[in-house]
Amino acid sequence: MPHTTKKMYLFSPVIDFLLLGGGSLIVLLCLKLIFNGAELALSFTATLFLANIINHPHFAHSYQIFYRNFNKKIVEYPLNLRLRYIFSGIIVPLALLFYFVASIYFQSLLALGLAANLMFFLVGWHYVKQGYGMAMVDAALKQRFYSEYEKKCLLHNAYAVWGLAYLLVNYSMGMVNSKYYGIEYFVFPVSEAILLASIGICIFTALKAYVALRKKIIEKNKIAWNGLLAYGVSLYAWLLIRDPLVLLWIPFFHSLQYMAVVWRYELNRNRSMVSRVRPSLKFVFFGVIGFGLGYAGFWFFPEWLNANVSYAKDIFGDYLFLYIFWIFINVHHYALDTVMWRRGNPDIQSHLFNRQ
Repeated sequence: MPHTTKKMYLFSPVIDFLLLGGGSLIVLLCLKLIFNGAELALSFTATLFLANIINHPHFAHSYQIFYRNFNKKIVEYPLNLRLRYIFSGIIVPLALLFYFVASIYFQSLLALGLAANLMFFLVGWHYVKQGYGMAMVDAALKQRFYSEYEKKCLLHNAYAVWGLAYLLVNYSMGMVNSKYYGIEYFVFPVSEAILLASIGICIFTALKAYVALRKKIIEKNKIAWNGLLAYGVSLYAWLLIRDPLVLLWIPFFHSLQYMAVVWRYELNRNRSMVSRVRPSLKFVFFGVIGFGLGYAGFWFFPEWLNANVSYAKDIFGDYLFLYIFWIFINVHHYALDTVMWRRGNPDIQSHLFNRQ
């Protein structure tokens, strides 16, 4: 069956290219050429401002989508999916809450430092899985599917890069006294031999993926290029480049990539529903609520708690609740995404791939 141009893209060829990863390459290259790493303070200010517009709402949107009609999801969905919703939506946040309360009660800086390390561990997993997911979404939109073997090769390379990125974080932070909101990171010692072995695995899995896709790449009409670009950028540009200037901007571009799918999902969902409220207006409400939730979760509530709740500031410093909220939201967000965007979720089939 022939497909119209609208069904082949989330938005359009150019917009997809820019949002899924191509735009980040252009901007990061321009930043390096213009600033050459010298204006870190300016970049920090810019990215902190943009975080309130894109980064923090992208976390909030995952909560809005995940907990929407939550009662129905844990009652009517297939059993394996219901269990996943219960685990990620109820058990995980309770476990995180218990962990942080226990850490404060026992005044354990080590436990809090381990939580930050867990966040870094899951950040890498989240980036590579999102990059892989973008490749699959774009392939599905264009009906240019990957074989099971090709998908395994892409996944193996993604996991290899994830492992290397995690080792690099621990290796680099083990050389300096790094703190996050006044609390020292816990890092695992990593030897150069382990790093070299991990690099070798990355190279091997990357070559294996290339060989598996070589025929598709030669026959250019067989590849969903924007998705494959998103995969490559997520792995190699966003996780492995350690330049301080680049690192400041990566969360913004990762969130923008995520938003491309969320925006398309919400637009399709709103258009499919019978309502007196215009779909575009509902979409604006969704964005405004996401902005408010993002600000509340990352700034308002933790800063209010820091100012009004008594705790051992001589041990934990002045920003304990900022530390806890930021790590809690990051870790829980990754758990939510494992359920929301997985293949077989009826919401995804109904709205992401169905342009009204």
